[in-house]
Amino acid sequence: MCKLSRSEILGKIALLLIASMALGTAVAQTTRPLTLEGKRALYQRVIAIPGSGIVSTAGAPARQSQPVAPFSVFYVYERAIVDGRQWLRVGLDSIGDIRGWLPAEQGVEWRQTLTVGFKDPENQPRVPLFSDRDRLKMLAEQNDVATYSALRERAIAGDVEGSGVVAVQPDGFIDIRRNFYLVPILSHEDVFVGDYQARLLEVASVPLHYPSDQDPYRAGIVFVIDTTVSMQPYIEQTREIMRDVYERINSAGLSDRVAYGLVGFRDSTSAVPGLEYVSRVYADLTGSGEEFLGEVAGVRAATASSEGFNEDPYAGIDQALESIDWSKHFARYVILITDAGPRLGTDPLSTSGLSTTQLRAKLADRGVSVWAIHLQTPAGAREGNHEMTEQEYRALSSVPGIGDFYYPVATGDVANFGSALDTLMRQLTDQVRMAASGFQPLDSPVSALGSDDAELAAFQQKVARLGYALRMDYLQQQAGSDAVPALFNAWLVDRDLESPSQEAVDVRVLLTRDQLSDMHDLLQQILARAEEGALAPQAFLDELRSLAAIVSRDPQAVQAGGVANAMSLADLGYMREYIEGLPYQSEVMNLDLASWQQWTAVQQFEFINSLDSKVAYYRALHSNLDLWVSLDAGPIDGDSVYPLLLEALP
Repeated sequence: MCKLSRSEILGKIALLLIASMALGTAVAQTTRPLTLEGKRALYQRVIAIPGSGIVSTAGAPARQSQPVAPFSVFYVYERAIVDGRQWLRVGLDSIGDIRGWLPAEQGVEWRQTLTVGFKDPENQPRVPLFSDRDRLKMLAEQNDVATYSALRERAIAGDVEGSGVVAVQPDGFIDIRRNFYLVPILSHEDVFVGDYQARLLEVASVPLHYPSDQDPYRAGIVFVIDTTVSMQPYIEQTREIMRDVYERINSAGLSDRVAYGLVGFRDSTSAVPGLEYVSRVYADLTGSGEEFLGEVAGVRAATASSEGFNEDPYAGIDQALESIDWSKHFARYVILITDAGPRLGTDPLSTSGLSTTQLRAKLADRGVSVWAIHLQTPAGAREGNHEMTEQEYRALSSVPGIGDFYYPVATGDVANFGSALDTLMRQLTDQVRMAASGFQPLDSPVSALGSDDAELAAFQQKVARLGYALRMDYLQQQAGSDAVPALFNAWLVDRDLESPSQEAVDVRVLLTRDQLSDMHDLLQQILARAEEGALAPQAFLDELRSLAAIVSRDPQAVQAGGVANAMSLADLGYMREYIEGLPYQSEVMNLDLASWQQWTAVQQFEFINSLDSKVAYYRALHSNLDLWVSLDAGPIDGDSVYPLLLEALP
C-alpha cells in the first residue's frame, strides 16, 4: 500500500474542501427563490387562493394536482410558460423546500409582504371595505364624513347592496400578534383625510356574505360530560365557564349563530342501578342561553360508583348524535369531558355496542367533530388507564388532513382544565363572530395563538385549521358544489374620516427572522459608529461610507459614485431594499448626513438613544420564539415571520 506524505494528504483535503464548497455554492444557487425585480435579497412570494392545487410538472392536468391550504404563502423559484399558461415553481421556504408547480393565476403576487392589523373596535369605529377605489378616494379627499359613516352603518347592518362597500371589519378584536391572520396589502397610495396624510390600501380577503334566502353560518356545540362520582368539580367549572361564554355571545349579538347543548353519561345501570342513567340529554341546541344554563344548573355527579374504571362515553356521544337536531348548524362539535376510558363495543357493559372506528365513522357521516378532553387524574394513573384511553380518544377525534383533537389535562388539575376550556370556547365564539361579520381575514395555515401551554397551543392551531376549513366549505356550498370561495380585492383607508388624527388600522410588514437578524446586526454597527461619531463627526461619516461598501448588497454601486454625494444612510445603500416602496418614512435610514455635523450634542445623543432602543427591541423580539409564526407549519426558523409595525423599522 502506497503511503501519502503529510503535504499530499493536506493537499487532497484542500481539494475536497474546495470541491465541496463549489458544490454547496452550486446547490445554493439553484435552490434559492427568484428575487424581486431590481432587488438582490428580497424574494418573490405569492399567496395561494382558495381552490389552488400543485402539480409535479408544469402543465400537468388539474386532476393530478394536490390541493393547497387556502392562503398558503409560497416562495417562487421558477416561472415557465406551457401552452400559453404561466406556471410558478413554488416552495414553502427560501432554502429549497420546493413543493411543485402552481398555475400563476392561482397565486396572488405579494411584493412587500405588508398586512393589515385591525384595531380593537371597542375603542374606535369599524373599518368599511370598498370595492370601488375611486368612490373611497373621493370620500376621503372631500372629507365626506356623513356619507362614509352612513355606509359603514349600512354594512354593519348587513345592507351592502349598491353601496360600494363589500364588507366591514369584524366586530370582535383579534390581536394579530397572538392570533395571527392575513389581510395582505397588495398596493397602496397616499391620500389626505382632512389635514392628515393617510393611505389607501388595496387588500385581499374572502367575502362571507350569503343569500338572504339561505341560513347563515351557525355553530352547534354539545358537551358530553362524565357525570360519575369524581366529576363534580369539573361539572361546576364547566357551568361557570358557560355562563361567561353566553354573556360574551349575547354582547356580541351572536345568540342566533351559536348554540350549546349538554349530554351527561355514566355507566351501565344493569351493573350498578344506583347510577340512574347511562346517558341523558340535559340541553339540546334549540333552547336559549338562559334555558341552557338553567338545565346545566341541575347537573350533578352520581352518588354511586361505576363498575371498574372505564365508563360509557360512547353511549353519551351516540345519544348526542341521535337525540339532538343538528340540521340548522353547519359547524358541529361534540366536546367530550371525562377522566375515564371508553367501554368499547366488545365490552359486555357497553350500551352503544360501537367500536372507536364505528363511532368515528358515524360522527363523520353526520359532519360532527369530536374533541376529547381527558382528565389524567392520579386514580387513572394507578389503574394504568391513561395509555389505552389516549389511544382510543386520539383515534376517535382524528380529522383527515388536520390531526386528532385529543387534549390531556395532567393530574386532572381543575384550574388547568377550566383555563383550557375557556380558551377553546373563546376561540370557537371568535370563529363564529368572524363568519357573521361578512368579512374573513385570511387565516395562516398555522395560527400563532397565544398560550404558555405548548399542548394547548398546538390544539388551538388545529382548532383554527378546522374552523377555517368549515367556513370555506360553507362558502363553497352556498356558491354551488363546483365553486370555491372567491378571493376579492377591496380598498380601505387607514385613517377614520370621523377621527382623522387616529389611525384606523395598523400597517405591518411580515419580517422574517433572518431579515430581523440582518437589521439588528447592521443597526448595531451603525450605533457603534454613531457613538464614536458623537465625539468626531467627520470620522462618523467616513466610517459610515466605509461600512456601506462592506454591507451593501450592491457594493459596486456604492463605489461607483453614490458615496461621496450621499445624503442619507439609504443613499449609501443601507437597508434600501427593505424600505424602498414602503408607505413609511424611515427616521434612521433617512438621517440627513449633511446635518449630522451641525447637530448639537443633545440632538446626536437623542438619535443614538433612539437607535439603541431599536437594537434592544430587535434583540428581544428575535429571542422570543413564541412571537414568531411558521407559515409552513414547521419549527421556528429563519423564514418564520412576525407582523412588525412599519414604524418599528429602522
